[in-house]
Amino acid sequence: MSMINMLGKRMKGVATAEVLLAFVQSWELHGSDETSICSGTLDLLRAYLGERPSCVWKNTGPGLTKVTERGMVEMFYSGTPERQSALSRALVSGAPEFDPCEVSTTSELRIDFEGFLHVPIKSHGQVHALLSLASNKKEARDRGFVQPLESLARLMAIALHHGKDQQATESREKRLKAEVEAATRELAQTNHRLIERVKELKTLYGELQKRVLELTNANKAKDEFLSVVSHELRTPLTSLSGFLSVVVDEEAGPISEQQKKFLTIAKQSAVRLNALISDLLDVSRIESGRLQLEMKECSIYEILHEVVEQTKPGAHAKSLQIRLHAHVMTPMVWGDAGRLRQVVDNLVSNAVKFTERGGEIDVFAEEKGDFVEISVRDTGPGLTPEEQEKVFDIFYQADTSNRRTAGGAGLGLAISRGIVVMHGGQLRVTSEKGKGATFTFIVPRRRAQKAA
Repeated sequence: MSMINMLGKRMKGVATAEVLLAFVQSWELHGSDETSICSGTLDLLRAYLGERPSCVWKNTGPGLTKVTERGMVEMFYSGTPERQSALSRALVSGAPEFDPCEVSTTSELRIDFEGFLHVPIKSHGQVHALLSLASNKKEARDRGFVQPLESLARLMAIALHHGKDQQATESREKRLKAEVEAATRELAQTNHRLIERVKELKTLYGELQKRVLELTNANKAKDEFLSVVSHELRTPLTSLSGFLSVVVDEEAGPISEQQKKFLTIAKQSAVRLNALISDLLDVSRIESGRLQLEMKECSIYEILHEVVEQTKPGAHAKSLQIRLHAHVMTPMVWGDAGRLRQVVDNLVSNAVKFTERGGEIDVFAEEKGDFVEISVRDTGPGLTPEEQEKVFDIFYQADTSNRRTAGGAGLGLAISRGIVVMHGGQLRVTSEKGKGATFTFIVPRRRAQKAA
């Protein structure tokens, strides 16, 4: 049964559904883009209705643009006001409009058409395109002919909308696919670089482990060497100091004043040598973590007072004023009293040693929350920023005339810092060249107060 018969006889139900289904299948075969949908529709109209001019117009807002056409010579609608008016009526009304006019064709047709039927293609109440089909007045007035075309136009609107969405989806998927591929390539490159970097790090780690092992063995050998040398030196040094004391005290017989002077110098040198050996052993124990502290409650005031009192004779010999600024009620601290005294003694002794005659030394103790802060301030030559960074290094001595004449191995401050750190505190220095220096450290208060 032909399409004309179906439409002309107002076929309903299955036949019309079959025709519309054929249109839908045509779109699926031709493609989902705008041109394919419109071309497929016109091809099917020609197959069902025979050779007759047809066209699909796209509503661009300012006017109409031809999408595709069948069997029409140059569409005279583009420049004819009357034809434009007929198209505009269909756009505005949203209902099929018949435009009686002369129909030009590209082939000899058996049917004489009397004009064009314009069927709006719309969705959501808005006309997006027009389907123009050559027809005669009788067909244009026949609802059985027009209604299937309106259904077809609705399906075209759905297909065009779907095609637009599908194209947008495909474009988005294509873009996302390109982004994923680019990201995958970048990740692959990054992964390759990471693998290479891991290999390098493994190599460096192996070299580092080897170096650490070498340094550990060297440090162990150094500790063993210091221990052996210290033991071997202390034994004869102890005997030497003992015999010198016997001779100087004239327990072995009388000696002249000159002999006594020389022997006293020798005894003092032996004492300094013994102190140097003790310092070397302390450095070794601190670095290796073998230094043991006897922690208990102790009075920081008593430690400061004892050190200051014992230092006063040497300070007065250089015309130095040394003052203690601490209250007898200064809180107790938790630490090794002997080692803390060693720290304070090092700081005060350095202040006396490096402060010029007529200078001043002040020792402070102040409560700071859970800690007690101890400071030793002098009016000595001071330190440059570069010297302050190195002053706690082992064997370091700033290049000043006072330090050269004062002597020393440069171990006292390094040992003091290690002891303070083992107490859970910090030792720092603030200074300005030519304006003295202040060494400050903190130690925790006694446990009962700290817990409270």
